[in-house]
Amino acid sequence: MGQASRSWMAAAQCLSPAAPHARKVFALMPNHSVRTLLIACCVTALLTASVVAEADEPPPQAKPTLLNRLPAFHDLVRADAASLAALPTQGDSLSLFKTVVGPQLGLNDVAMTLGAKGLTPAMSQELLIPDLTKSANELVRGLAAWQLTQAAKDADPSAGSEQREALQRQIESQITWLTEGTPLEIPLRRLLMLLKESPAQEAVAPLQGTIAQIEIWAIDTVHREWFRLYNWKDQVRQQRGLTRLCGTWQWSIHNHQNHREEKTAVIFAPAGIASSTSPAEITVLGDSVYLRWETRAGVQEDSLLFSGEGQRLEGTFVNTAGGWGSITGKRTATCVTEGGGKPAPSPRRQHH
Repeated sequence: MGQASRSWMAAAQCLSPAAPHARKVFALMPNHSVRTLLIACCVTALLTASVVAEADEPPPQAKPTLLNRLPAFHDLVRADAASLAALPTQGDSLSLFKTVVGPQLGLNDVAMTLGAKGLTPAMSQELLIPDLTKSANELVRGLAAWQLTQAAKDADPSAGSEQREALQRQIESQITWLTEGTPLEIPLRRLLMLLKESPAQEAVAPLQGTIAQIEIWAIDTVHREWFRLYNWKDQVRQQRGLTRLCGTWQWSIHNHQNHREEKTAVIFAPAGIASSTSPAEITVLGDSVYLRWETRAGVQEDSLLFSGEGQRLEGTFVNTAGGWGSITGKRTATCVTEGGGKPAPSPRRQHH
């Protein structure tokens, strides 16, 4: 029993005239003022008990925010500085991701998937292994560039020549890897030139500006690729949904606005292939399908459900022209492409 409960019980017993000790006390104190003083003390005990009860309640937990979800990238850069500085001559960025970086950044599932053996080509494609590999390598490269900027900040004019020379050797060994497909070649060569010059106070500002330019790219790259890897499972689910939706459908539409019946053919392109006539947005979660169409006539949203072992679609639509009604779709052809691997164009349609 908590302190608040005990306080309430004591106060209640104090005020209760039926309690044995209360009868004795009231009998021995005929003086009205003394009796009033006793009642005031008991009321004070009751108020104190309510305050204690509020204090005993646990504070509400703070809602998780984006900052709570993000890992401590800066701490990882410091902790794994030696491994990041040795890339790519002494190590492999993908191996470092699978064994060190991935687990430390909350990407265990991605790291284990990239380390899985015996995946078939079809399974690798379904799990987006090529995209995962590219993002993991890019994330580690961003962390290596970030580590380089931290080392450059430590190599100020007051730093010893050995520290500056070690940083020069690191840049020379990493510059080809860090500049491939990135805008870092000019700032990295400028940083190398500034480090080779004799340290002087007037060189501090150009050095800091160059470091900041590299650091901005590194931080942006690390955050972008981490979010891609963090949302990898959602991408796989969406890919599977698009594959399930792909094909030719015969839709029967009833518009309750004007009681018109319409039949139309809708062709959905294979996953990963964009079409100018496809919906502006397609979201597939399990059996639920959301389509958003944007045309000059306005915007339309379709909410559908798979049924009949994925061979039928049923649901409703609503558009900005005031139309609303039901949709019943039946698959008439599986997912096929025309010559050259390009999908047949999917027609626009509005249900007015």
